[in-house]
Amino acid sequence: MASSVRILNEHPGMAGQLLLNLRDASAHQDKAAFRWNMQRLGRELGSALAQSWEMAEVACQTPLGEATERVPSGQPVLACILRAAMPLHQGMLDVWDKADSAFVSAYRKHHDRGFDIEVEYLGAPSVAGRQLVLVDPMLATGASLQAAYDALCEQGAPDQLHVVSAIASRDGLRNAQAWLPEGTAFLVGGVDPTLDERGYIVPGLGDAGDLAFGPKSRS
Repeated sequence: MASSVRILNEHPGMAGQLLLNLRDASAHQDKAAFRWNMQRLGRELGSALAQSWEMAEVACQTPLGEATERVPSGQPVLACILRAAMPLHQGMLDVWDKADSAFVSAYRKHHDRGFDIEVEYLGAPSVAGRQLVLVDPMLATGASLQAAYDALCEQGAPDQLHVVSAIASRDGLRNAQAWLPEGTAFLVGGVDPTLDERGYIVPGLGDAGDLAFGPKSRS
């Protein structure tokens, strides 16, 4: 089964406005506003994910009778790639409030030849046989997604993998489609054309982690 890709800013809705808010360099000194807009985009992406989810009918008793509603059949594991994904992950949790969460510290370790991806922390339930959603705001090269997925699957692979990002690069999306399992579903706010020499998405929005939480020292 081939992977699927859904790009929200290609359809009517608020994704384009939220991406514009996040990209605008004149507003990047306001970390609270950046986090809030990323969280809002997470809600948009979480709602879009629900539109493709298998549903089931569930009944409850109201004060006046019985009501039946269609609800998501089963809850995913939402995997947050620290630290940049935290606001986006919170927006997803605002929608999928019964989901389990996983936390992976996949980050870039820079050196003279570029960077490697290091994973130093993993706190997660078993994802074996589950629906796994990797949440990472910037799908740049795809390397951090691969590292996070490998770490999460040490005790078993999920039945289905979803990738949720605010912005992807074309190259990163192609890499992730090649590296991650066949049938992976990609849900992104927008796709940008290229990467710079540092592996940052252009035009992108900058470093999502720094903009949300402040600059960090480089290792």
